[in-house]
Formats: sequence, structure tokens, C-alpha cells
Amino acid sequence: MDLERTLSFSAADISVIIHATEDENKILDSLCDVFSIRADKFQLVESLGHWGNRISLLTGRLESAEANSLVLKILSALNSVDMNRLSNSFQTFIDEKGNLYLRLDKQKICRKNISLSEADSVRFRFKPVRRFKIDKNYDYLQRGFLTSKR
Repeated sequence: MDLERTLSFSAADISVIIHATEDENKILDSLCDVFSIRADKFQLVESLGHWGNRISLLTGRLESAEANSLVLKILSALNSVDMNRLSNSFQTFIDEKGNLYLRLDKQKICRKNISLSEADSVRFRFKPVRRFKIDKNYDYLQRGFLTSKR
């Protein structure tokens, strides 16, 4: 089964929290380089933390073709351990509207590696072209998503 025919995304949202001790430019450059995304797709909003420390939120939005390209790039770069994790708990990566959520390790992205992570992560939300009812399409989505990677 071909992933490009099985799943189609209308958009992808990217968000990452950048702490005062981190280099915003390095994180942005790494995201752009690793995922082949133009820097003008991102916006930076600065805020203050509880203790007055600077916290920035970097967000980006990709439309359909770029979103589909991005998910293929991520899947092709995941190692077998991450793919097994994705396969064995696929239902935890999607919501009731069919949105696919992936969290990737921010520090590893800065080292040009792609790996799933829950802590200190870059969050990706892929919106499907049409909303799936998970109870009817879950098996189809999971089979297509996971078997087309390799």
C-alpha cells in the first residue's frame, strides 16, 4: 500500500517551545535544513516565564503538498524502534478527528537526526484532507500508514 495514496493531509502545524538558554536561530535553521522548509513559513512569538525568563514559541504551517512531503520525510527517517513504537500504539498518535500527532526530539533535530520523543520535543500535527471516524477507519489508516514506510 502506498502512503501517498492512503493518507492525504490538508495541512501540517509545527510548534516548538524555545527556552532562554537555547539558540532560536540554531533551532530554526535545523528545522529548515532537516525538513526542507523555508524559514518564512515560521513565526516566533516571545513571552516571559513564571520567573521572568524568556520563552519563545516557534510555529509553522504547511499546506497540503508540503505536509505530505514532510510526513514522508519523517517516516523514512525513523529508526525501527520508533516505527515499532508507532505501530504498537498507533491509536495514541491520532485523535477523534483523524489528526496525526508526532513529537520529535528537538535536540536530535539540531544534530540532524529524527527520533520520536515526548520530552523537549517539536510537535507536528497533520490534518487529514477529510475527517475520518476512527472507529471505522482506524485499521485502514494504521495499515496504510505503517506498511508504506519501508
